[in-house]
Amino acid sequence: MIGAAKKLTLGKSIGIDIWNPEDMHNNTYQNTMRNAELEGVLEKVEVRNEDVRSMSFPNDTFDVVLSNLCIHNIPTKDGRKKACQEIARVLKPNGIVIITDKSHTKEYGEIFAMEGLTVEFFRTSYDGSLRRIVKAAKK
Repeated sequence: MIGAAKKLTLGKSIGIDIWNPEDMHNNTYQNTMRNAELEGVLEKVEVRNEDVRSMSFPNDTFDVVLSNLCIHNIPTKDGRKKACQEIARVLKPNGIVIITDKSHTKEYGEIFAMEGLTVEFFRTSYDGSLRRIVKAAKK
């Protein structure tokens, strides 16, 4: 969210989280907002306490959806499916979703394809760990 906000010339970068401390140490709303302040983008971000499986955003809200090492934390295949379906729902026509994760990326791509998105897969090892990237575009 903060990295995306740094690239914005207009609009906001909106992040969601359920603040699960088991997923990430010191993962709190306050720490996230402090990081945004330290990075100089506090006015460009909004953070909501929401679950990706049931977002409150209207259909076709976002031009871009980014997720980095998050969806694999959803323990069930059905839950991950619901997350991908929700992402597809809130993505605007011609919008792009990019998910970087350490597992389940083929699964995400299959769900996006079922939702009518065009899907591409990539691999990266920019930090020494092998991560997979799914890029999907809404028609």
